[in-house]
Amino acid sequence: MIKRLLILTSPLLLAACVTDREANSLSDSAAEGRAFAQANCASCHAVDDGASPHPNAPSLRRAANRLPEWAVEGSFERGIQVGHTMEMPTFVFEDDDIANLLAYFETLREKE
Repeated sequence: MIKRLLILTSPLLLAACVTDREANSLSDSAAEGRAFAQANCASCHAVDDGASPHPNAPSLRRAANRLPEWAVEGSFERGIQVGHTMEMPTFVFEDDDIANLLAYFETLREKE
């Protein structure tokens, strides 16, 4: 009975370990940036990979690899909509939002 239980639960335990490792692989700043992106960008952009909800919006991974970090940072700081149509909302970033988004974008660049 115990052997059967172990056989049935082993895949679940393995999946939980892999999921935890993925979730913990982001720095605190990058995790905050991902959470900001999920809350503010995911209605148009795929936050990681895959198809974006808006047909003309690239995934954030693709967007992160389009421009150098300094150009993205400058765009965020000025609230300029680089590469976007007027559909892109203008954000007023607070506290560490820009640094956190840049940290998250850096993790997306690393995986490319």
